[in-house]
Amino acid sequence: MSLPRKEVRPFIEPEAHEKLSMMAEYKDAPLAEFAARLLEKMIAAEWHEFSVLIERSERLGKRWKAVEGKDGAGQ
Repeated sequence: MSLPRKEVRPFIEPEAHEKLSMMAEYKDAPLAEFAARLLEKMIAAEWHEFSVLIERSERLGKRWKAVEGKDGAGQ
């Protein structure tokens, strides 16, 4: 049994949708599944950049409300 997944329904520009469709077709993947994998990759990349920023700013004494009470920015 797979883990439950959250649903997100973004609206994208027609040109971006066309490019996404072409990439999914090339990868022989259903459009929605390909879009979800691509979005997850982008979130992981952005999260890395964000967590580095959080760690650096915390070393300078800045505390973030969103991460208070957690073991670290990577949580």
